[in-house]
Amino acid sequence: MVVLAGGVPHAHDFASTGRALAELFHRDGHRVDIVDHPDLAASRLADGADALVVAALFWTMADDAYDEWRSDWAYSPPAATRDAIAGFVRGGGGLVASHTALICFDDWPEWGDIVGGSWRWGVSSHPPCSSVTARVVGEHDVVDGVADTFEIVDEVYGDVEMRPTVGVLATARRSPDDGEQPVVWAHRYGAGRVVFDGFGHDPTSIANPANSKILSQALAWVTGTGEGD
Repeated sequence: MVVLAGGVPHAHDFASTGRALAELFHRDGHRVDIVDHPDLAASRLADGADALVVAALFWTMADDAYDEWRSDWAYSPPAATRDAIAGFVRGGGGLVASHTALICFDDWPEWGDIVGGSWRWGVSSHPPCSSVTARVVGEHDVVDGVADTFEIVDEVYGDVEMRPTVGVLATARRSPDDGEQPVVWAHRYGAGRVVFDGFGHDPTSIANPANSKILSQALAWVTGTGEGD
C-alpha cells in the first residue's frame, strides 16, 4: 500500500501523521510505502499496491489568504497523475481518504467523485480542533464494533458537497447548534472501494481507539481483506 502524506505545512504536520498511519497499518500486517508528493504516489501505484491512503493537502491555493504559500505549494495534478489515481481506484484499487484529502485537488472534479465528497470554498468550514462527540449512524464493516458514540479531539468538516453514492457511517457537529455533519463514509468507485475518514488531524487523533479501529477496518474493507462485500 502507498501512503501519501505531505503538503503545505502551515496547519498540519504531515510527516508525523504519515508515520502514525504507517505504524498503525504496519501493526495490522500491511507493507507500507510512504511518499510525500502526489506525482510520486501515482507512480508507485503501478508497483502492485492494493491501496492508496491519502493524508495530504495539495491544492491550487487560489484564495488571497494563501498568498505567502502559493509560490512554493500551489499544485494542480497533471494528467498522468490524475489518470494513474483514477484508473487505480476505478480498476479495483482501494482508497482511504483521511481528513484533508477532502480538500485536495480542488481543480480536479473527478477527485470529489472518487472520494465521495469535496470541499466547497466559501461554503464548507471547520472550527479549530476541540473535543467533539461522533455518532455511528450506519452499519458497515468499517464501523463494526465501534461504540455508538465516541469522543475525539479533532476538526469537524461541515457543509461539504456530498455525492449521492456514499453511505454515511458517522456524523459529528462543529458546534452545539450545528446540524449533524457526515464525517465517515464509504462507497464504491468503479470496481474500487473507498472510505473517507474526516478525522486524523494529527497523531493523537489517529491513536484515538475508535478512530484507529475505523482506519484499520477501512483499510481491511477497501483491500478486501476484511469481512463483507
